[in-house]
Amino acid sequence: MAQILKKLGSLLNKRRGKVVKKIDNLFLSVGAMKAGTTWLYEQLKEHPEIHFTPEKEIHYFANKVGIENQLNHRNRIIKLKHVLEKTANANPKFIAKHLEEISWYTEFALPDDICNQWYQNLFRFNKNRKFCADFSNLYCQMGVEGWENVRKVSDNIKVIYTLRDPLERIWSHYKFHMKWVNREDDALEAGFENFKHLLDQHFFWVNAEYAHNYELLQNSLKHDELMLLYFEDFREHPEKTLAEVQKFLGIEEIPANQEKLNKKINKTKSFVMPDEWREYAVKKMSNISVRNKELGISHDKWGDRC
Repeated sequence: MAQILKKLGSLLNKRRGKVVKKIDNLFLSVGAMKAGTTWLYEQLKEHPEIHFTPEKEIHYFANKVGIENQLNHRNRIIKLKHVLEKTANANPKFIAKHLEEISWYTEFALPDDICNQWYQNLFRFNKNRKFCADFSNLYCQMGVEGWENVRKVSDNIKVIYTLRDPLERIWSHYKFHMKWVNREDDALEAGFENFKHLLDQHFFWVNAEYAHNYELLQNSLKHDELMLLYFEDFREHPEKTLAEVQKFLGIEEIPANQEKLNKKINKTKSFVMPDEWREYAVKKMSNISVRNKELGISHDKWGDRC
């Protein structure tokens, strides 16, 4: 055990006080929520040219511009606590196998205030892979200020924004939220007023504002830095879509894992949206749907209502 602790200390001391250079190439998946970002992560997480941290969604840049406060010190300490609890009663062999993860979460939680160097340090275990990757559905909500900070961390960025039939995405998001608050079985019993109330909340509805978010991305990124993907293409043409993603990133095209391609991620129960709820959602997003079509961000599978 003493040798294990010594090794952990060595891992931390190597980085302490060291100025970390910019990230060479940064790949950001920026949303939308419940539109296939986790599916994309599952396909790419084993790619030999992409480095992922133990925490799939860091949300750093969004926190820096005040979109969320998920990276407050208490939340980061709690993340570390969960990792330490997992290893508390483990044998030395298990702990030795997970030293990098323990070290990573220790530095993730360590400073009271986070900064660009802190973020760059999170990718310290990258072993010469071309891209460092960070998935956050909050990044599509950032304006120019947020993206200027991204460029302080990396000169070379690639961004993917995934979209899904707006009505289907809203319903999936609603069910996911109910599952998140431990009320999945009450998704329908909670009632129409609960559904309307949730849709009116900014944190929820901002994910539906495809046109607004897409314009923010266009205003901050070069044409060759941004790729638009559709959930429907993931489902109908997974191999082709995955190949297009790898081409966009300029990485080796690795054959798709057939078992992963059609695997549903973060599944929720298959409740059908009641007609009254559907009519309300369609009416609420009518102006957004018009703007989506004006910008050309729609899919032939979405139908006239979207």
